[in-house]
Amino acid sequence: MKSFTIKDHARDGEFIVGPTVVGSRTTYLVYNEVAPGETVPLRAGQGHEEIFLVVAGNGRLNLRGEEALLAAGQGAYLGEGPDGTVTAVGAEPLRYVCAGGHVPGGHHH
Repeated sequence: MKSFTIKDHARDGEFIVGPTVVGSRTTYLVYNEVAPGETVPLRAGQGHEEIFLVVAGNGRLNLRGEEALLAAGQGAYLGEGPDGTVTAVGAEPLRYVCAGGHVPGGHHH
């Protein structure tokens, strides 16, 4: 077991732990906090697949021409690339996690 503090691992506006932090071979975890009204990119891209979960607040997820409004405890399978966006809707910040992994033959860090 290797423990970590997610906010110690900022990268490109998100907090990410994966192979370089915990020594995993193919998995990673992303955490983000988004201010009300703000839109941020979701950047899994080719070679990765992710499961997105709202931890607190509400978010509008846009991915490949589809849109979903998600509340705390709701999530979506994002699959493999291309990238999308999520917007924090309502008065509260949006807090979410993405659990991801590398697909066979995909990109590996």
